[in-house]
Amino acid sequence: MCAQVLKFRQTKKQAANAARDPVSPASTNHREDHPDTSDLQFWIGASGARYIHTVHSLIDCPEIPRVNYLLVRKEECGFQTVLAAGHTTHHARSLNLAEIRRLGATLGANEVHLHMLASDETQAKVIEHDLRASQLHASLPASSPMHH
Repeated sequence: MCAQVLKFRQTKKQAANAARDPVSPASTNHREDHPDTSDLQFWIGASGARYIHTVHSLIDCPEIPRVNYLLVRKEECGFQTVLAAGHTTHHARSLNLAEIRRLGATLGANEVHLHMLASDETQAKVIEHDLRASQLHASLPASSPMHH
């Protein structure tokens, strides 16, 4: 597989808070206590560029600005399948979320991975195509040498 997945369970700030006060609410990792917390994950494009994403469940994803996204089906065993790569285009955050949820539900996704660092529409398209190309390459069967 061309895409390499690196997962981070806590940000450095969360880890520092937990180290200072292990019983404080900031040190717990409960989504119901901190709805704005999410996991972080890197996805690597076909170019070799690494893109950090915040990971949300399809249901709990907040309204979002213009961002790049991956719609992912995560199995109970932890295996992840990227079902779609794209970028949002609307100024209305609620409309972006509605479109992602509709597409995700149609494809069977249960996670949304958001990359929020594209500086403009052109860069968002480049990132989308880079991530899409890495997933396409990963899904192609390995070629076997021809025997004469």
